[in-house]
Amino acid sequence: MRRTLVTAALLVFAVSSREARGQWGGFGGRGQGMGGGGFGREAAAPRLPGAELDGPPDSAMARTLLDFSDQQAARYGQAYDSFMVATRPQRDSARAVTEKMNDRLDSGDRAAALFYAERLQELGRYLKDRQDKFEVQLRHLLTGDQSKSYRRWKEDQERAAEEKAREDALRWRQAAFGGERMAPLPEQKAFLASPPGTPRPDLGSQAVRVGRTVYVSSQLPLDSAGALVGAGNLAAQALRAFANLGAVLRATGASPPDVVALTIYVADYKPSQLAAIRDAGAAYFGANPPITTVLGVQSLSREGALIAVGATAVTGATGFARGPARNR
Repeated sequence: MRRTLVTAALLVFAVSSREARGQWGGFGGRGQGMGGGGFGREAAAPRLPGAELDGPPDSAMARTLLDFSDQQAARYGQAYDSFMVATRPQRDSARAVTEKMNDRLDSGDRAAALFYAERLQELGRYLKDRQDKFEVQLRHLLTGDQSKSYRRWKEDQERAAEEKAREDALRWRQAAFGGERMAPLPEQKAFLASPPGTPRPDLGSQAVRVGRTVYVSSQLPLDSAGALVGAGNLAAQALRAFANLGAVLRATGASPPDVVALTIYVADYKPSQLAAIRDAGAAYFGANPPITTVLGVQSLSREGALIAVGATAVTGATGFARGPARNR
């Protein structure tokens, strides 16, 4: 009799243990871990879109990244502009949805954040499909070496997006643990190393992020090896400086529409040069342009440099999305 009771107790314990594992999840397998059932499903971070929200490199960046001829640059610029105009409503919606999602997540309202995350996923699928079609057409324009350069650029964007997803997973888990009254995460400094295709700064970091604000150091007209581009030609130098600025912004998860302030330093500045500067930075001077300060200076930090461009941007999310960052 006593043996029978002990056996029954062990069976009850075993069943209870299996039920507990089913509710809390294990370390792997379908329906287990942080993405499994019960509490695990609540703590998992949703899979969000990455580089497709920004789209392909803009015309200025593509020209320097892919070493376009004038004819290629013109054809790419036309295709890129058409693509961005066609997908602008979805990108604007994605930006607004991301802002709302992050506001809800920062306040600890995870259920509302998930609602916006699902909408963002839908927009991401649409934009990815459109970009895939754009890139199929792009094959007819690029040489073999240019195609390799484009693939390397895209792989860099995807790796950085994966890193961003890992960083964001912590915020989603904390929202699940903290409930609706969770305090916003502390804003840490993150320092960005030079992204591919841009020169290393002589002093300091390329960019520093504090929360959603990104501060980008003044970008000189230098190639990836640090050599001056367009000696004596302000228009050519301005084009390269803005291209470098765009590359650094992308590495932080920002883009030209996120820029709220530009500071442009011009050696021996003359008002007649403003048109060339505006043309080079056309991506920044469309609708709702940032605060812009143009300063005439005696010289810049690199011999022969005629222009340098720095920026401050405010993004819809915390954490770098396009390159390696170092938290301090």
